[in-house]
Amino acid sequence: MYSTCDRFSRLLLADLERHPVNTNPFFLAFAREYLPLEQLRAFLGQYHYFCKHFVKLLEGLLYHTPVDEIDLRIELSKTLFSELGSGRQDCAHITLLTRFAKALGMNDLELAGVTPSPVVRTYMDVLRRLFMQSGYLAALGSEAAVEVTAISEFRYLYPGLQKYSVFNEDDLVFFKLHLNEEACHGQWLLQAVAKTAKSEQDQQTVLAAALETADAWHAFWLGLYPLVFRRPFEVTCTPS
Repeated sequence: MYSTCDRFSRLLLADLERHPVNTNPFFLAFAREYLPLEQLRAFLGQYHYFCKHFVKLLEGLLYHTPVDEIDLRIELSKTLFSELGSGRQDCAHITLLTRFAKALGMNDLELAGVTPSPVVRTYMDVLRRLFMQSGYLAALGSEAAVEVTAISEFRYLYPGLQKYSVFNEDDLVFFKLHLNEEACHGQWLLQAVAKTAKSEQDQQTVLAAALETADAWHAFWLGLYPLVFRRPFEVTCTPS
């Protein structure tokens, strides 16, 4: 899947795949447990807010990428176009997630009224800084981490939601779609890393931003755990 990437991109991929965010306590508990719909709505409100506003952060990243970095701009444009449904409003990712929200009993007014929790704001602030204020190499590392680590997210969220008889497959299309979509996004960003980060100094900048982003994403889910599960997260909740 990542055969076109150079040695540094493969090492970056390996570092991100080893990160604890990929098997964090939220994912494990979400896949294992049944939650009351009220608690699912608490999760979805925060998650929907993040996904909706992430697209604007991605647009800002593209805007702040130097015009001469053509390879990077191409891969970022492909990712943004995918997020926007490849030109189809009904297939835009936020549209698909809103479909799930309605199946969960949340209308547009409720979604618009969601106040992001501090952990959501903190993560978005990290992305805003790395995407738009820290230089295009840091932005590249950060966005690569976003896309590569998101693959694990859907390996837990999708089967976790399939347990609930109130949802059909059409309701869950956002989560099912991302099992493949995030693999594509990750490949595109790793290709951009291979084409853009040539010197050792450039690679260290990319790596530092990628790991900072993965750490912040891990903190995002740990912060949502008590809000959704209504208890502190269990340190002993690790994969077998």
